[in-house]
Amino acid sequence: MWKNKFIEYLRFEKNYSSHTEISYLNDLNQFEKFIVDKCGEFDLQKIDSDLIRIWIMQLMEEGMKPRSVNRKLSAVKSFFKYLKKQGVVTHNPAERVNGPKVDKKLPVFVSNKDMEKILDDDENFSDDFEGHRDRFIIELFYVTGMRRSELIGLKDSDIDFYNKTLRVTGKRNKQRIIPLSDITMEKLKGYMQKRDEHIKNKSPFLFVRNNGEPMCPIMVYKIVNTHLSSIGTLSKKSPHVLRHSFATEMLNNGAEINAVKELLGHSSLASTEIYTHVTFDELKRVYNNAHPRAKNEGENNMELTIQAINFEATGKLKEFVEKKIKKLERFNDGIINADVVMRVVKPEAAKNKEVTVKLNLNNGEAFAEKVGDTFEEAIDLCAEALEKQIFKTKEKKRR
Repeated sequence: MWKNKFIEYLRFEKNYSSHTEISYLNDLNQFEKFIVDKCGEFDLQKIDSDLIRIWIMQLMEEGMKPRSVNRKLSAVKSFFKYLKKQGVVTHNPAERVNGPKVDKKLPVFVSNKDMEKILDDDENFSDDFEGHRDRFIIELFYVTGMRRSELIGLKDSDIDFYNKTLRVTGKRNKQRIIPLSDITMEKLKGYMQKRDEHIKNKSPFLFVRNNGEPMCPIMVYKIVNTHLSSIGTLSKKSPHVLRHSFATEMLNNGAEINAVKELLGHSSLASTEIYTHVTFDELKRVYNNAHPRAKNEGENNMELTIQAINFEATGKLKEFVEKKIKKLERFNDGIINADVVMRVVKPEAAKNKEVTVKLNLNNGEAFAEKVGDTFEEAIDLCAEALEKQIFKTKEKKRR
């Protein structure tokens, strides 16, 4: 009963999207099943923080990613916060429960040079209505940073031709105004003229299908994905990548971070700050590649990723791993990246610290898997094994 009331609260009072409602309901159903399996009943008064922590641990042991676990924990926290507000419970047992640490992944973005190749080449788009529409969809994503749902929801009435602005309705029906350049306004007028000539059934929506009906999310995704596929280096090819690209270009070209926050419709500056890391990483990459004195002798651009499974690696351990693995560059300067995974395999055993290291080389791969009493011991053993593999590879090339 209270679950359904909570979902109604999210819908009507918090203005959450239907997608978010479904996610919260699925998370709460999963949590309820766990409690019933453990306690025999779903008694809200008997649920404590220890039970919630056990649930979190079980999700992690099942291999669920930290980001997904934290989302589920957030749903439970919100649910009990609502129950407390309604007087159903006297305290929120999930309030002080911490989820697993999530390593922040830097957003994928497209360079301005690659965007120009896509948008300025007429061969990439057909000369009919759909070609004009698809090109302008990608252009508008890139010059405004709006979300896919925001673009789909745009109507002709949201355009202010006099002030050259666009009214966008974002999450929780929050509206913001985005300025458009003279060039973008001309392209917008050109698209609308082409649309009105082609579409007989008038629609209030700015972007429509061939039959005049509003576009759906998967259709917009496919349009962007198809055209971004020409960039082979991109790991993701979604509309959100263009949102990342907008933010990155704005900051790279001197925009003030608070202004970018408002343009993106972020409620918190923390959401925008991740793009400052992207711009700094890009700056560092350019510096290392361009300046003749940027790299120390023997230093390479090897990328290193460290993953700790079912435990939180200390800064000291990560430093040890980085030092040991990067020393391998002395024996082979063609190491592109290294992936290190650490896990505890058998808590009751003596040698229960397992480490696997995979090296991607410009002429192949190298792999080592070792166990030890400590992670440092296992890392040492892996480094020795990889060093031998690298020397064997060199010997074969000499022959």
